[in-house]
Amino acid sequence: MSLTRSPAAAAALLGLACVAYAGCYSADAGQAPTAASADPPPAVGPAPLRRLSNVEYLNALRDLFPAPDLVLPPLPGDVPVAGFENAAEAQQASDVRVARYEAIANQYAEAVTARLVDVGALVGCADWATDELAAQCAEAFLTRTGRRVFRRPLTGAEKERFSTRFLAWRSAIDFSGAVQLTLSAMLQSPQFLYRAEPLPHDAAARAIVPVPPFALASRLSFFLWESTPDDTLLDAAELGHLQTDAELRAQAERMLRDPRARRTLWGFHRQWLGLDRILLDEHTQRTTEVDPAWTASTPGSAAKESQLFVENVLFQGGSFRDLFTSRRAWVNGDMARVYGLPAPADANAWTETTLPAGERAGLFTRAAFLAGFSHRGATSPPVRGNGIQLRLLCQLPVSPPPGVDLSQPAAAPNDGPKTNRALFEDRTRPAACQSCHTGLNGFGFGLEKYDAAGHFHTTESGLPIDARGTIHGTDVDGAFDGGVELSLALAGSAVVHHCATERLVRFALGRAPVDAEQSAVDALAKRFTESGGDLRALLLAVTTSSTFRMQRGEAP
Repeated sequence: MSLTRSPAAAAALLGLACVAYAGCYSADAGQAPTAASADPPPAVGPAPLRRLSNVEYLNALRDLFPAPDLVLPPLPGDVPVAGFENAAEAQQASDVRVARYEAIANQYAEAVTARLVDVGALVGCADWATDELAAQCAEAFLTRTGRRVFRRPLTGAEKERFSTRFLAWRSAIDFSGAVQLTLSAMLQSPQFLYRAEPLPHDAAARAIVPVPPFALASRLSFFLWESTPDDTLLDAAELGHLQTDAELRAQAERMLRDPRARRTLWGFHRQWLGLDRILLDEHTQRTTEVDPAWTASTPGSAAKESQLFVENVLFQGGSFRDLFTSRRAWVNGDMARVYGLPAPADANAWTETTLPAGERAGLFTRAAFLAGFSHRGATSPPVRGNGIQLRLLCQLPVSPPPGVDLSQPAAAPNDGPKTNRALFEDRTRPAACQSCHTGLNGFGFGLEKYDAAGHFHTTESGLPIDARGTIHGTDVDGAFDGGVELSLALAGSAVVHHCATERLVRFALGRAPVDAEQSAVDALAKRFTESGGDLRALLLAVTTSSTFRMQRGEAP
């Protein structure tokens, strides 16, 4: 049964209903958290309305109602901003998205209801034979499930509306059907699909006020789990136990111990560092000259290998530095071949191993980054250099002048063999190119011992490969030789630590920090650098920062 209007009308309603959300859900419900100190509140950026990203949406469904694996209709891709899929400014709901939300909600509600031997396990009661008992069960179901789905208690008006529909569906169909349709309606509601953070009714425009308790719980959960709050966190919000730094920190520490924290560890680094670029269509095929054994499954294996590395190393207490220097790896048959390791007994199993010293260290000497930042069939030092400048140094690229040849350079027929580095040196030698390519090539040349598929090699066209490079634009500028030395140098850079901090704040807020928040970002980055790259401490510091806990009232 359809519970929405036409897709176009529904798309409009999703936006309008969420704008009016503050009128449905009072920010005054429960006790608002107090500021961290008696000092005047710092400048805080806006709190835009945020739709759940595709990853957040699917995680929330699975966490709310664990169900058999369903083949769900695909959602339109999120539009990344600065690499991040949860950017509020790019989350408009299209007609196709709304139609898919409806289809998924109906399919999911049907599966969740059908798999229960006793519907009472979902609704929280066992007997609904009479009208009175059915009304009591509906009340229990809406109270418990409504709070979990909407991430806050239902308002009186919402509960009355859902209860009326529930009982009408029970009369028209049966009790199980009423549960299914009510659940489907909730999963299509803007209160589930969006994350509104209503202001207190008496908040002045531009005023800095605490984020309401349940909205703060959502900030925590979607930041640290990329999913909805659990009952423990919702209970803390309802009891007013998210008011102080100590209370927030206790919840965050609990959540970081939970396996769901692996999602954020991977999700943040995947988006920040572009570690899923390898999955783009252009990377699904490689020429036989690069890797004759490259198949359609190899890009997925490369991304999975980086995911297992990030999740295991960081979840087990590793530091930011380990992302650049650790040789721990988890490989299947595909990745063992790429890295020149003995094939595992089971080619489909992922086995922990250690990558060869002198060849690999950290994420930037692994296939997901190396192949993802290459041309098809050949390496591109400028592309890899740009990947490092943009992702690790937060330096925006400069567009090449009009008419510049951007094709892969090739040796002239009578030149004899040349390395890829020599070809790019020839191409970018003019003075007009050097203003940009000094930095781009300085990084990219240091990765030339890794081909476009990520294999390590020391010769090319019968010539030795020169992997010397130069770091520019950091606090660790200087010469290096090869990807391992480059990674080691960047691991200690305060510029890299600051870029990681700024990007993590962006990931947490769903928007870029505004100018007024830069001092807060600077302070977080300084602490992060001084901690030796303690990523767990940085996550905790972000959750207790004013820019995370507070919101700014917007002018009408």
